[in-house]
Amino acid sequence: MQAGHRIDVTCLRVGNTRMLHLPGELFVEYQLAAKAMRPDLRVMMAAYGDYGPCYIGTALAYLEGGYETQPTSSNTTPEAEAVLMAAMRRLLGQANRNEE
Repeated sequence: MQAGHRIDVTCLRVGNTRMLHLPGELFVEYQLAAKAMRPDLRVMMAAYGDYGPCYIGTALAYLEGGYETQPTSSNTTPEAEAVLMAAMRRLLGQANRNEE
């Protein structure tokens, strides 16, 4: 991370099905958000694409505490949520869909 390496996030599209492939051990709220972004599609998520970040909580989870969001369990910060949500919107085509 300090060297500027980034983690890929991808989306497999087959018909009306989308499979997001994201890093870390994501909280279930990310899957629920992805499904809410495109209720017209079958949306699935496969995490652990890169386990470098370890647990990735929601912004709220970092404030609430718990072992998953401690520095010993997570290599991310609350700002990770906005980055992942933006990537999910882009991959699911929500931005393009809203412009229709």
